[in-house]
Amino acid sequence: MKTLGHILNPLRLIQAKLPLETAISGISRDAQTVNQGEVFFAIRGAKVDSHLFIQDALERGAQAVIVDSPEAYEKHPRTVLVDNTRSQLAEAASAWFDFPTDKLKLVGVTGTNGKTTCSYLMREIWNNSQLLSGMIGTVETCIGKTCVPSQLTTPGPLELQKIFHDMNSAKVTHAVMEVSSIALDQNRVGGCQFQAGIFTNFTQDHLDYHGSFENYFQSKLKLFTDFGLPLGVVNLDDDWAKRVLVEGKAKQWLTFSLKDSSADFFAGSIEYSVKGTRAKVKTPKGNYPYESILIGSHNLYNALAVLATFYGLGGDLEQGLQVLSTAQGAPGRLERVMSGDKYPGIFVDYAHSDDALRNVLEALLRLKKPNGRMITVFGCGGDRDKTKRPKMASVVSSLSDLTVITSDNPRTEKPESILEGIEKGLLQNCRYHKEVQRKSAIEWALREAKADDLVLIAGKGHETYQIIGTTQFPFDDRKVVRDYYQNVQSGNT
Repeated sequence: MKTLGHILNPLRLIQAKLPLETAISGISRDAQTVNQGEVFFAIRGAKVDSHLFIQDALERGAQAVIVDSPEAYEKHPRTVLVDNTRSQLAEAASAWFDFPTDKLKLVGVTGTNGKTTCSYLMREIWNNSQLLSGMIGTVETCIGKTCVPSQLTTPGPLELQKIFHDMNSAKVTHAVMEVSSIALDQNRVGGCQFQAGIFTNFTQDHLDYHGSFENYFQSKLKLFTDFGLPLGVVNLDDDWAKRVLVEGKAKQWLTFSLKDSSADFFAGSIEYSVKGTRAKVKTPKGNYPYESILIGSHNLYNALAVLATFYGLGGDLEQGLQVLSTAQGAPGRLERVMSGDKYPGIFVDYAHSDDALRNVLEALLRLKKPNGRMITVFGCGGDRDKTKRPKMASVVSSLSDLTVITSDNPRTEKPESILEGIEKGLLQNCRYHKEVQRKSAIEWALREAKADDLVLIAGKGHETYQIIGTTQFPFDDRKVVRDYYQNVQSGNT
């Protein structure tokens, strides 16, 4: 059985009302579910400060309470005062599960776009190199071949360290994790031992949470400053890359680029087609031909990031390139829904920022037939950064022949007010249609589309739900498309 001394960082400890030799039976951050003998961590949340529920935790049998409020420390018995309970919780969770990431080659992927695809590509390379891998991200969490849907891009510290512990038990040796800016800001990944960190790119997102670009960037930067990274992998073409390289503290850096031939991994002679991408890649080990079934420059960036990381961790470049040539990437990322000459080219994608939409649309425009049109269906999430809405609208209307604006996940906002915010950014004289109900909007676009057209349904990608109010309802863009054409074939529309 572990003790307080086993899980607490002595550098964070300020005062304690009970011996560090006190035995404990577990860790909890929820005063309503704490069990007899567990340690309760009082966390200051965005909406609720759980220091207010310390007495409830004690009455339920908490063996000790970890606080960062001197007032709470003085008021309650069995308390331990530390400098920051969030940070201490993450480190305590790692210690409770016997420091599971120390036994893994763990790669963290951060950036505004590309995290999910990079994670899937990384996992595919490892799995095809006879390495048992794990993955934690937006779509699903995988331990070996067993995968379950994810609830958060980056789980909370207790859940996270439990997953890594389960990876240890399953003999997983390599793991990749999407590391969100919010998770870094909230210290969810404290206590993790990363072997490499990937910086994909940096554009506007989550300003409703971070407040400013600089705060958002500083959160991302923590992956490269706070974890003693042996290896940092950076997109040299991103405007923020120099700051990552200058301010980051990785022991070794590898860079990738489609524009700067001085990068460690540089792709030139690039050819894009409906069948995928070809290029010549310069690496520290020489030049290699590159082929992939994935479409677009953004996926080429993702592949270079993963190839550089695989190499930096000791992988064989030729093996990595071979796997990438057939790698499927992530579901809901430029995923083609229907195929065949009688259908338009219909794609769903998770893009929900102006930069991501630009990347996806530019990739599709390279595939558009001369007499075909680009039709885009998109919306913006409710209760999220409102300043993104006109920017997203501007990108879509400038790159599409027909724009269809609709609901995404409206949450507690009125969909009509979200659409008003989108309309403000639409280019003058652009052709657009407004449909509040997402299903109706998709079906309207499909009725409009001809066989030579391309249709992008953006914003939700892999998601199989829509959040209206505070409730999740079953909804899948891909299913709407398939159901529509099934009804067309059966004569029901």
